[in-house]
Amino acid sequence: MLNLSIGEVGLDRSLDNATRYGLEYRFQPMNFYQLIPTVGNVWVDNGATFTYFEMRRDFPVREHWLLTPSFGLGVFHEGRGLRLGHSTEFRSGVELSYRFPNRYRLGLAIYHLSNGGLSKENPGTESVVCSVSIPM
Repeated sequence: MLNLSIGEVGLDRSLDNATRYGLEYRFQPMNFYQLIPTVGNVWVDNGATFTYFEMRRDFPVREHWLLTPSFGLGVFHEGRGLRLGHSTEFRSGVELSYRFPNRYRLGLAIYHLSNGGLSKENPGTESVVCSVSIPM
């Protein structure tokens, strides 16, 4: 699936130009656990970027509804006002999405970025995101 997203980063602080945009590719589920490898890139109006790899898994909660936790890591480049203390950042999140009969999805997600203590400075940040997933 190709996933396009838009949202806000830095919910826990007041940032100027904090709109974030994302593009990611979600591969086919693999192995017994149905893990979904994902690669993506996020860019923020303030100049920050985050390129990442993560694993996710879909859990059906009702007909057409999916809950998808994810965890990964990536490379972060600081922008004006958005400093996270390290270039390596971990991303964890959860998405609630509606899967249409044609397999398109509309979702809402919350993500947390943190360097996990790789440096003394570890402020982390949260973002909320709306997304559209297009089957490939």
